[in-house]
Amino acid sequence: MANTPDYSWPPMESRKVIGKPHKRLDGPQKASGRAKYTSDLKMKDMLYAAYLTCPHGHARITSIDTAAAEKMNGVKAVHVIAEAGKELQWHGQEVAAVAATSEEIAREAVRKINVVYEAMPHFVNEADLGKAGSRGKAAGEKVTGDPEKALQEAEAVSEGTYGIPVITHSCLEPHGLVIQWQGDQVQAWPSTQFVTGWAGTLAPNLKVPVANIKVKMDYIGGGFGSKFSPGAWTEVGARLSQKAGGKPVKLFLERASEQQIAGNRPSAFGKIKVAGKKDGTITAWQSDT
Repeated sequence: MANTPDYSWPPMESRKVIGKPHKRLDGPQKASGRAKYTSDLKMKDMLYAAYLTCPHGHARITSIDTAAAEKMNGVKAVHVIAEAGKELQWHGQEVAAVAATSEEIAREAVRKINVVYEAMPHFVNEADLGKAGSRGKAAGEKVTGDPEKALQEAEAVSEGTYGIPVITHSCLEPHGLVIQWQGDQVQAWPSTQFVTGWAGTLAPNLKVPVANIKVKMDYIGGGFGSKFSPGAWTEVGARLSQKAGGKPVKLFLERASEQQIAGNRPSAFGKIKVAGKKDGTITAWQSDT
C-alpha cells in the first residue's frame, strides 16, 4: 500500500506566505479611482471613432455611399471596410468606420452612410448544419467496433442531448484602444493582456517595423481569456488616424459589437448514447456532436 502523503502545514507563526496579509501594488490606485484605464484617456486633438455594422445575418453589399458622412462638420476621416460586392456573413460584421471630434458626431455620421444590401438566406439553428452548405460540412464519421451490436446486447442504455451556449467574455472595459499613426511611427494605448507581444502581431498588418510601434498600457478592465491579439478594430483605428493627418483615434466597441465581433467561446451540443453492464462497465459510446 502506497504511503499516505503528509498534508500537514507548519505552525501559523512560522508560515511566510499562507495565511499572511499581502498588499496589492495597484490596490490603492484601483480602489480609489486614481487608476486610469485606456478607455479613460483624453488626449489633445483626439478623435472618436464609431462603427457601421451589418444589420443582416447574411447579405451582399450592392452599393455604399459615404459622401453625406464625409461632409459633416467634425468628421475627420471615413474608412470603408466592406466595399460594394462584399458578402457579409453575420449580423454585426463591420462595414465602415468614422472618426470625428466627438463621439456623438461620429455616431451621427455613421447613420448618414448609405448602404444598399442584398439580403441573402441564413439560418440560426445550429443543429441543422446541412443548410449551411460547404460551411457546415461535418468532419466525418468514425466508427470503432460494432456499436449497434453492443447497444442491443447492453444491460443498460442511457441517452440524452447535452450542450452549452455561446459564452462571451463580457469585460467591464470592452475591447478597444487609442492609436496614433504618424508616418512610419505608431503609438498605441490598447486594452490588452499581451502588452509585450502586441506590436509584433500588429506590425505585419500595418507594414510598419515592430520597433516603430510603441505600446503603453497600465491597467486592463478585464480580459478573461480575451484581449490578446490587436483585433480588427486596431487596424481600423490606425487607418482612421492616418487619414486624419496622424491625430490619435479612440475606438472602443459598444457592448453589442463587443458580443458580436470581439470573440467568444462557441456553442457546442451533442446527442450522446452510452451502453454498458450493470457493474458499470461501458460497452458502447455513440455521439453526434
